[in-house]
Amino acid sequence: MRPLFFLIVALTLTAALHAQQYPEGEWIAPLSSSHRQQPPKQTDTVTIEIPFFDDFSNYEGLPDPKRWLSSDAFVNSDYGPLPPTVGMVTLDALNANGDLYPQASTNTFTADTLASQFIRLDSITGTYRRQLHPSDSLYLSFFYLPGGWYGDMWERIGMAPSQQDSLFLDFYTPADSQWHTVWAIGGHNADTAGVRSRWPWRYVAVKIDDMRFFTNRFQFRFRNYASLDKNPKAGIAGNCDQWNIDYIYLNYNRTAGDSTFRDVAFVEKAPSMLKHYQAMPARQFAASEMADNVSLKIVNRYNQTLASNYSYTVFNANNQAVGHYDGGYENINPFFPNGQYQTMPVHCNPPVNFTYPIDGTTAEYRVVHVVREGVGGDNHISNDTITFLQRFSNYYAYDDGVPENGYGLTATGSRVWLAQRYDLNVVDTLSAVDLFFNRTRNGENEDITFQICIWSCRHGKPYQLLYKDSEKMSPAFDGFNRYHRYPLTTPVTVDDTIFVGFEQLSSDYINLGFDRNNDSRQRLYYRTNNEWSQSILSGSVMMRPLFGTAATVGITPAATAEETFTVYPNPAHTLLNLRFADSDNHTTVTCFNARGSIVMQLPMSSTIDVSHLPSGLYLLRISDANGKVKATKKIIISH
Repeated sequence: MRPLFFLIVALTLTAALHAQQYPEGEWIAPLSSSHRQQPPKQTDTVTIEIPFFDDFSNYEGLPDPKRWLSSDAFVNSDYGPLPPTVGMVTLDALNANGDLYPQASTNTFTADTLASQFIRLDSITGTYRRQLHPSDSLYLSFFYLPGGWYGDMWERIGMAPSQQDSLFLDFYTPADSQWHTVWAIGGHNADTAGVRSRWPWRYVAVKIDDMRFFTNRFQFRFRNYASLDKNPKAGIAGNCDQWNIDYIYLNYNRTAGDSTFRDVAFVEKAPSMLKHYQAMPARQFAASEMADNVSLKIVNRYNQTLASNYSYTVFNANNQAVGHYDGGYENINPFFPNGQYQTMPVHCNPPVNFTYPIDGTTAEYRVVHVVREGVGGDNHISNDTITFLQRFSNYYAYDDGVPENGYGLTATGSRVWLAQRYDLNVVDTLSAVDLFFNRTRNGENEDITFQICIWSCRHGKPYQLLYKDSEKMSPAFDGFNRYHRYPLTTPVTVDDTIFVGFEQLSSDYINLGFDRNNDSRQRLYYRTNNEWSQSILSGSVMMRPLFGTAATVGITPAATAEETFTVYPNPAHTLLNLRFADSDNHTTVTCFNARGSIVMQLPMSSTIDVSHLPSGLYLLRISDANGKVKATKKIIISH
């Protein structure tokens, strides 16, 4: 995920939104930088043949170098709601390193570029190679969505490009080494598209009928122009003007209205199987924490009703199945023209029919969801599998570990309070709190002080102050996408329902990480005066309370161990380079395919050969001599 949008929300949501100073209440701000774990840029040129297709469904990070030559854009599953199929690529105001472009200002500036590899449009291979001509009806098609979606602004994800911003599609002619603009659109919001289509993603098909483009070195590229908002505080200037693109397809024998494909697919990433949390302490787990059902979006992109089969399987760290559900076959209506997804509950709202077999120790489980078109075969199988990693360690988490925005409170008074609810099943010792603070462009939040607090619960709200740490703390930054740990001066024994948060000793904007993709607002409260108010913002503040002595003696939590595991290039073709800080002679690398089967297991090595594995999505897992999982990474192999 990357940062998204600038949105001001006051408690009263009145005309104060348009004022030039902060109203009292909750604020969401854009991020001025965002880390992207990525391999070195792939710059090798290759020549590929049509058909060309990418729906960005089975990988994240840099675009696949087998298809894309250069890019400042970023592949993700979060920035645009309800894409054609799970995953998309986003062009915005951040460069490849996740920073605002140096030339970024309130004036229009050049931003991201996504350029394809060379594509043969001079001929095609069949039983024999033949020449391609304009009469072969070549079309390049794609879907796009300007950031922001529609509806109440505190529910939106993304920020729409302003009128002075734009998105371009260019074609390349090697004869004169020139790019030629063939399509462009000015900035607008998703409401405009939604009114016309019921679904704000817009379809574009561009015919290729100029002989200049029928060469063996054809390329196309997307590029955008952006501009920063004129924010009332310079220190919160950040990412904006997103253009999300998906389902890019180039082939011949097509028409301008060729927008349906025999493709049954997932639309959103896999959910947690717990009622409230993305992760929780193993000691605190109980069967009552399991969700009753999970919600899935499954789409049929064809123009006829199809039969599909859905199932999920749960695997433990040893790749043993500990849970399984088979929803059988059900019909799924086409998405067009009514914007309909799968409505049969056994597929779109399957029951959680198992309980994680936790014994109180750290554990990790993979939940693998699979949907298949059941009769004629699916055009694209890469979007048929989604996976969720369920972690049980020593912390609670409502968030997924990566912020899209910053969260903070402002008030007319001198102090503000923030509290998030956690429900304990057994007595435990709260010993530290992990907080994720965003760096601001001008470092405006670095001197803000706060004190960690714990409250009891009454009628669902924070009630009695149980603990306030004597230490005054301030935002600290341990690196991008890293929490900073704040040990309590005195560990506190807690039970039942508690609220954990802090008292902020000023009303400045503290810029706490905010995950827009997991909504826990019903468990978040804030206070700018004498009354606690429930949050109205869709998302989760990135606060993780830790329990037990391990949190205070420097034992690395799972999230930190993940960051010491580096894999590149990703996507990989033949060789994969591995780096893991805590490896030794007993460290093992296990590779799982998308169905959860072990396809390779070997001792840890700096380089492994993956040339024998079919193209697709895989999971790499690092384990120690005792079989304990140390880190996990998703990779894609593309030949």
